[in-house]
Amino acid sequence: MRYEIQFLFIVKKGLIMRMWFIPKLLSAVLIALSGSFSVPNQDQTVLAEIKENHHEITLNTSTQPVQGMYSGITVSWNNRTKSFPWENISEPAFYPEVATGNIDGKGQDEAIIILTTGKGSGTRASAVHVLKDDWTEIPVGDAVTKAKNALYSMYKEHTATVEYTLNIAGNEYAYSYPIEDAGMWFEQAVVGNILRYRVQENKLIAEMPVQVSPGTFTGSIEVEFREHNGTLVPAEVIYVENL
Repeated sequence: MRYEIQFLFIVKKGLIMRMWFIPKLLSAVLIALSGSFSVPNQDQTVLAEIKENHHEITLNTSTQPVQGMYSGITVSWNNRTKSFPWENISEPAFYPEVATGNIDGKGQDEAIIILTTGKGSGTRASAVHVLKDDWTEIPVGDAVTKAKNALYSMYKEHTATVEYTLNIAGNEYAYSYPIEDAGMWFEQAVVGNILRYRVQENKLIAEMPVQVSPGTFTGSIEVEFREHNGTLVPAEVIYVENL
């Protein structure tokens, strides 16, 4: 049985016109009409954007910061969009960084999203996400543990100075500081309180300053990642002294 709906349309000169619609046809008309009206989007904050190597990538959020953090970030990549439950500090100075590169050495470029997830006096926490063009994410290994395992230190305190002897990845370094330069000296050199990431020549690198006091740094341990079985694993360890 087929049901029909009758509509009456009153037009000029007193004429009445009747039109018959099949429900399915009426639904299609209503859907088409509704699609012609735009629905206002939520206000969005642009966190980062780049245009390079045939890639256009924008990071934004439609959420309001809670306790200094944005929660929920949308990635727009060459007119494709996907949202992720990532967090980042809401201060513009700590907004995310985005880059592209063939980090895994296979196929197409990846999008590398670097987030700042915490900060404090002598501390900084970061997170990195490496996205392939099908939105799958390449896991990234633990660079902090790699750096800690590569560092050994000895501390000596004298009347007017403190001395540190560091062994990093098999190389030895010696430092001496006036004891009054810091209110507190660590008994061992510390790495991992500050973590940053960067992309350089299609390589993902984690950078971690080596601290001997909350505000004294001897240099930075840099850990380069390499692809292994679908994961970016911490590989080469390099120490860069402060000049």
